[in-house]
Amino acid sequence: MDFDKSTKIAFIGCGAVGKTLAVALSRSGYSVVAASSRTYKSAQDLASRITNCRSYESIPEAARQADLIFITTFDNAIEPVVNSIKWSSNQAAVHCSGASSLDVLKAAEAHGAVIGSFHPLQAFAGVDDALAALPGSTFGIEGEGELKDYLTQLALDVGGNPMFLQSSDKPLYHASAVTLGGVLMGQIAVIAQIWQDRLGVERNEALKTLIPMVRGVTDALEANGIPNGIAGPYVRGDIETVKKHLEAMRSVGIQEMQMYATTALAGIKFAAEKGVCKTEDVKVMKELLNTYINKNPI
Repeated sequence: MDFDKSTKIAFIGCGAVGKTLAVALSRSGYSVVAASSRTYKSAQDLASRITNCRSYESIPEAARQADLIFITTFDNAIEPVVNSIKWSSNQAAVHCSGASSLDVLKAAEAHGAVIGSFHPLQAFAGVDDALAALPGSTFGIEGEGELKDYLTQLALDVGGNPMFLQSSDKPLYHASAVTLGGVLMGQIAVIAQIWQDRLGVERNEALKTLIPMVRGVTDALEANGIPNGIAGPYVRGDIETVKKHLEAMRSVGIQEMQMYATTALAGIKFAAEKGVCKTEDVKVMKELLNTYINKNPI
């Protein structure tokens, strides 16, 4: 089948991801015609944002309106949704999961539909913020032939950078992305809570100080790359400061200390690669971190 900007698109799953992608594609000239979701109100909200898009209470009915169906549900709902739709050889099924392979679309493929995946590597806390962040984001793409070309063009048209994946790549791809997303968010929240509990700064006020630092870190890496953008006591070989950090974090809790120590241990090779501190100091810091990790199990 042929794909272009006149291809009729439906979205099944109308949370932040579905709404953001639907609006972004519509603004880029694509024809988003139908929306359905677990809750009809969510589908109505998505449709209200796009001219000539209609919401449907029935998922199969919404799918019948479109040539290409994006499935932007939670991962565990993708396969049941696919199984609920009567597919044809004139349709394409595309899920937006970072972790799931194309196997979850096998029911669509069995009925002649072409299949693929299109994962935006971005945080989706809210639609407006996500739309602003979408340009420059990476899109993990699976697919073959014309569908792959079409999904690539979609990514480019919303300002994204296409990245081509195999199904076997997906778990590691997604785990690495979540480490920089949800896991990093959790670490920032832990530090903000420490500031509230130990330093007397309410945690959301603490974020006003911490977030600019996070931006500064990413700016340094973007400008200087690895290892030149790496900074901190591990680059300097400042063993005494590292000891103080470990004791301070242990005084807060074993989990907090382990978070600090395991993250530092994983990254110390890049600090060493920068070539500022002595090889012996790197060895001492590794031994120190391993000692705290092993002697303070969670």
